Amino acid sequence: ASGIIDYAAVDAGIVELPFSVLDAGGASSLTIQMAIRALAMMHDSKVVAGLIERLGKATDPALRQGILAALCRLHFKEGEWKGDSWGTRPDTRGPYYQPEPWSETPKIAAALKEALAKASPEEAAFLVKEMNLNRIQSNDALERILVLAKKDAKVIPDAVAQLATADAIPADAVPLLLQALKLADAKTSTISQAIIALAKTDSADGVSATLAAFEALKKMPESGKDYETATNAFFNAPKLENHHQLVEQIAEKMDGKTALYADAALLNLASRKSGSPESIQLSQKALDVGWADAKRRRQIVEAIGLIKHMPSAGKVLTALNDPDPAVKKAADNAAKSMRLNREKDITPLVSTLKPEEVLAKVIAMKGDVATGEMVFTKATCIACHTTSESQPQKGPYLGNIAQTYKRPELAQNILDPNKTIAQGFTSEVITLNDGTQQLGFITLESADNVKLRNVAAQEFTFALKDIKSRQKLPISIMPPGLVNNLTLREFASLLDYLEVLSKK
Repeated sequence: ASGIIDYAAVDAGIVELPFSVLDAGGASSLTIQMAIRALAMMHDSKVVAGLIERLGKATDPALRQGILAALCRLHFKEGEWKGDSWGTRPDTRGPYYQPEPWSETPKIAAALKEALAKASPEEAAFLVKEMNLNRIQSNDALERILVLAKKDAKVIPDAVAQLATADAIPADAVPLLLQALKLADAKTSTISQAIIALAKTDSADGVSATLAAFEALKKMPESGKDYETATNAFFNAPKLENHHQLVEQIAEKMDGKTALYADAALLNLASRKSGSPESIQLSQKALDVGWADAKRRRQIVEAIGLIKHMPSAGKVLTALNDPDPAVKKAADNAAKSMRLNREKDITPLVSTLKPEEVLAKVIAMKGDVATGEMVFTKATCIACHTTSESQPQKGPYLGNIAQTYKRPELAQNILDPNKTIAQGFTSEVITLNDGTQQLGFITLESADNVKLRNVAAQEFTFALKDIKSRQKLPISIMPPGLVNNLTLREFASLLDYLEVLSKK
């Protein structure tokens, strides 16, 4: 029975087989686990009803946990692939690439809610963890786990994990998240998730604590991915702009790594393409003022190198000739880290050639990966695409794009974005009953809500009752002509950069 996988409709006899194991008594724990695993793979109303019925009778903690895990696994089903699109990222969150609700989702959600309300602290923590693993968002789960975490520090990691996936963070959860950053035995994942959750708040204490926590997180064993995820969440957080003055004050102290990360935050704020104009302008002004002081200039250059801030590559190249030895050394280290190239580009602009000429030349031309990374920012690719799994998702993920497309196809699709549209990223316009509209990609549909993400990585949740209409667009949201102002070498370098990403 454990070999049964994802039957849409299951023969009644097959359904009864694993249930008979649960009901017979005397079966080994391994046999029971296999029976539950088989049931967790069967998307069938009889399976859901049977699991809920037995959950109400079960008293053994291990059996209850198995049934709860199975119900969480059955909450969603895999979305149907219609063969008219392609995937863009290795989604390791599981258990489905494209989770969608089905007929039994409301019944399962109600059962989980009831179980959570009655659960012991141990079972509640387990259930919340399973719901998080299966991407089931629940305000009830969040409230319950917060109450438990305030009473028992052992539950804090589970609460932090749930908060990291929540759309909004309750104000009373901020002290708990700050506490998580200081736990002596905290895992890198817990610290990273606490930073991710704090990045969604408007807490000044959260900003200060996060800047102070980065270096310790970076030095923890095997923290690479967690560190990258945390820094991406913090530096790209929309609400960070509300605290640009605090970040400026911390950077101006120049008293160590915390100040260094503050300058890294200012670099990100100053280079934003959307958000508060005041925050952008004042962040840039703070950097410009700081640049006049040699000690601060060194810190800024180190910050550029620390986060490989490609929009500031010109600053690094200029600082290579700085009269201050410390600044010059920092620039040399940053240039090496960012693999900057000072070679002069004399190739023609893409716009001066016919498309077929551009394709023929950039396919054969060797560019420069570091230049390609700068171009990725210059051509505003970064506004709609991500290149690391740890970055907040926007449009199609490009970290493994070269595994899907070879160089000729990559070049063609950049020149003509409408040629192929990525799976799950068909543009859709949602019109609400009040007349307002939102354009983006549907990331989750439940029995009551639809979640949409726009190209700025902002997510919106709309109740189905508030939606007047939904319209899918036949064209890509990516406009043609984005590379027209690039030189051939820059375009070739962009292709080189995309190809290298898939090899990391």
